[in-house]
Amino acid sequence: MLAAEAKRFRLSLIKRKDGFTLNEILISVALIGIGVLGFSVNTIGVIQGNYISSNFTIATNLAQEKMEEVKARTSFSNDTVTDSVTGASGITFTRTCIISDFSGTDLKEVEVRVSWTAYLISHQLTLKTLIYIG
Repeated sequence: MLAAEAKRFRLSLIKRKDGFTLNEILISVALIGIGVLGFSVNTIGVIQGNYISSNFTIATNLAQEKMEEVKARTSFSNDTVTDSVTGASGITFTRTCIISDFSGTDLKEVEVRVSWTAYLISHQLTLKTLIYIG
């Protein structure tokens, strides 16, 4: 008898034609809204991460370019040179190249710093190398 009642109950659920209640619809809409909100917050984070990452790539390329420019020189003197470069993203990168003696040897220390500001946060990237001048 219990199996027959369970079968009738299942059939009544399948043949039900009343539709959804207002409470069921409101809960469904709220859950879908929370899911969409979660995806949008995650998307914003990914976009910001890509933007910051591309700026670090631009800064690295600018520093390497300046480092190669210094390595190609035939004579070296201790000096500091600063210039500004506007990247593809519209951000202004400031490059500072510092050439100095290295501990009284026949080596020069070359340091290239690239700094910029993105999302009101200052960033800096530094590359250093030694060049033999003897």
